Amino acid sequence: MQRTFTPPAPTVKKSALYGNLTARFIAFLVDTTLLVFSYSFVLYGISDAQQQVYTWQDIFQNGVNVNELFALSKTLFLNPYFIIMHWLYFTLLHSSPKQATIGKFTLGLRVTDLRGKRINFAQANLRYFSKIFSLIPLCLGFLLLLSTRRKQMLHDYLSRTVVVTD
Repeated sequence: MQRTFTPPAPTVKKSALYGNLTARFIAFLVDTTLLVFSYSFVLYGISDAQQQVYTWQDIFQNGVNVNELFALSKTLFLNPYFIIMHWLYFTLLHSSPKQATIGKFTLGLRVTDLRGKRINFAQANLRYFSKIFSLIPLCLGFLLLLSTRRKQMLHDYLSRTVVVTD
């Protein structure tokens, strides 16, 4: 009795598609909206400063005063609470089991290392702080995504991460 050997059918592993500029920008807008919205509750709850009492009607009542808008934005965004909240939001969520912020998760994006595995907290910190280098040359580090095979931005290269779609 002669046996014939039939090789098993080849398994084709689905290759990960990388996150494009549009999806990553929309995820950024979702994350920024959530951060500013939640931060405004924190800021209004802990501050007694006069700038916190302004409403949009008060700001635009006598025309736009650039000095008041600048003071308001300085109070909102150059506050240590916002910087810490921003840092914790991105680093904790990128290194979490979901591997994504709320905006990225909503669009089906994940942040992984080059092997497709979850990044740790140190790598998430490196990714967060290396975004400064993406900003410095006129935000050209973000546009690097348009010319790379893995759709990586400069901070992705520096931290050895990729953004993939599920």
